[in-house]
Amino acid sequence: MSLLNNVKIIDLTRFVAGPHCTLVLSDLGAEVIKIEKPVKGDDLRIIGPKLLNTSLWAAVLNRGKKSVSLDLKTKIGREIFLKLIQEADVLVENFRPGVMEKLELGWKTIKKINSKIVMARISGYGQNNTVVARQAFDATIQAETGFMEISGKEKSPTMIGTVLLDYTTGLNTAVGILAALNKRNITGKGDLIETSLVSSALSLSMGAVPDYFLNKSNFGKHGNSDRFSAPSNTYKAKNGFIHIMAGSDDRFYGLTLAMNKKNLINNSLYKTPQARIKNQFKIDRIVENWTKNNTITYLGKVLSANSVPWGKVKTFSEFLRTKTAQNYLIQAKIKNRNIKVPECAIRSQSKKSVIKTLIPSLGQNNSDVLRKLGYPKSKLAIFKKKNIF
Repeated sequence: MSLLNNVKIIDLTRFVAGPHCTLVLSDLGAEVIKIEKPVKGDDLRIIGPKLLNTSLWAAVLNRGKKSVSLDLKTKIGREIFLKLIQEADVLVENFRPGVMEKLELGWKTIKKINSKIVMARISGYGQNNTVVARQAFDATIQAETGFMEISGKEKSPTMIGTVLLDYTTGLNTAVGILAALNKRNITGKGDLIETSLVSSALSLSMGAVPDYFLNKSNFGKHGNSDRFSAPSNTYKAKNGFIHIMAGSDDRFYGLTLAMNKKNLINNSLYKTPQARIKNQFKIDRIVENWTKNNTITYLGKVLSANSVPWGKVKTFSEFLRTKTAQNYLIQAKIKNRNIKVPECAIRSQSKKSVIKTLIPSLGQNNSDVLRKLGYPKSKLAIFKKKNIF
């Protein structure tokens, strides 16, 4: 039996944060019915490289879900949606704050229809922020929360190379949903869960919040070096780059053995973690003078022998060709074509038999889902003519 056996989720989300949340829950065994606008569907369907007219990014995030196209602004569309809500365990949405209320589908309405449902709401700035109710994307929140000013080395703002805040918010939402379902199993009552990209950004800021209010310290750019320990940086090797983490005393000792420079241990400039941070540039030069004269194979071997964490800097393509990456990839299907996608990042013995591989086309499950709600075939044809789905 899967971990989320018999859990039904109605997914009103678009783009990344919400779809990632429901993908995780789907992979853990929940039945996810994704509601999309007719004709166009989720906006993510048109973004990026495609196969058989299907966006690969949308394919990754929609794998294993059921797709129902539905116009919630029509009387019949609303009726169908409310029937789905009556038998659902979870509703997830990421419209701008106020949109669900305009559709008369806010929390007050939803909980009257189904008192046991868990409703999860994702936004950029939070549901109660009356100043900022505009549409938000990962990049715009990176800009506004200072993340573009803590990434990279240059003076100009630098965006993180992936939509980290979207994915983090999706995971936060999934955790909130699971907690609310646990509470419901005890009390019999549903709950409202709210997450935002801004709160996710704050949750990733390490100790920067108290450090600012106590010491007025700015959480700024730091390149690839560790903010709090040294030597921990990316160094040039004879045939590429290597990242070494040797900031703690025991790992620094291991590094000195690997470099054959044990005399550094008793040098007052490097004897303590505080001293090494203060003299970070000096110790980094010493390390790089060693790494640049050796191959990554040799460096990795001698560092591992002395219990010093290290990693070869690879391109993403190089990483995908490794056995490590292959161990976490699965086959999925777009129509009759196989593609490789990441598997669920959470492995459980209970879910080995529920790996979901099919990627739905827009509205692929309209007939099946609506028939289960009691709508006859004749009605479905009428709904299609009226562009309800």
